[in-house]
Amino acid sequence: MKLMYLRGRLQWSLLVISVLSGVIAVLLSRGGGEPKIVVPTTVETTIPAPTTTVYVEPVYYTIEPGDSLFAISKKFNLNMAELMSINNITNPDKVNAGDVIQLPVATGFIPVAPPTTMTP
Repeated sequence: MKLMYLRGRLQWSLLVISVLSGVIAVLLSRGGGEPKIVVPTTVETTIPAPTTTVYVEPVYYTIEPGDSLFAISKKFNLNMAELMSINNITNPDKVNAGDVIQLPVATGFIPVAPPTTMTP
C-alpha cells in the first residue's frame, strides 16, 4: 500500500489554506471577530390606576300593610331570592307589616373614580 505525500506546491497551499481557515473560524467563534451590534430595547408596562371603594351602609325597609316580598323586590329592582337570603326568610308569603328587612346593595361597595386633582 502506497501512502501519498504532498508533493507539489498546490497540495501544500491547499493544506495551509485549510489550516488557516480552521484557526480563523475558531477565533471568530470565540468572539475575537467583529463586535456584535447591540440594539437597545424598551419595554413599556401598563399599571392600572388604583381604584377607591367606599363602603355603603345597608338600607332597611319597614314592611307596610299590603306589601309582599315580590312587590318590594319589583319596587327596588332587586332579586327576590337574594332579598329572602339576606333576611333569612324561608316563606315569602309570611311577612308581617312592621317587620324591618335589609335591602341588598348592588355589590356592597360603590367604585369611585381616582381623583383628578394633583397633590401639592
